[in-house]
Amino acid sequence: MSLPRALLVAIALACGAPVAMAQHAATATQRAAPAAGTALLGEYHLEGVMETGSGLRLKDDGTFDWYFTYGALDLAARGKWTHQGDAVELQVVDMGFPPQFPQTKFDRMHLRVEGANLVPSWPWDMDAFRKGEERGHYVHD
Repeated sequence: MSLPRALLVAIALACGAPVAMAQHAATATQRAAPAAGTALLGEYHLEGVMETGSGLRLKDDGTFDWYFTYGALDLAARGKWTHQGDAVELQVVDMGFPPQFPQTKFDRMHLRVEGANLVPSWPWDMDAFRKGEERGHYVHD
């Protein structure tokens, strides 16, 4: 049985993110500037990374929701996004991560716009970043 991606994103964010994260997001009053175009808005899923589930939602109010699951590692983030040229920048406001893995926490993520896809530079994989390697891409649903 296959669940719709939107439902999977909602479940992952609800289960993987601490309650405080949702409370902070609800009370946040600052918003990022909306993207220049509406083509980037919507939901994305990660392809090209084995045994990994990840989703990204870019909202028209300049905010985003993101989740990432690899084995027993569950991460979730919310924050603001901006678009300039061929780049999307995610600025994390709240992030859920396992306390035993503090190295998985990050403040920003850079994604390169490639057609309808977004190609991430993973913030915690600096060796791959230095070598110019990119792993996977987010496909617009």
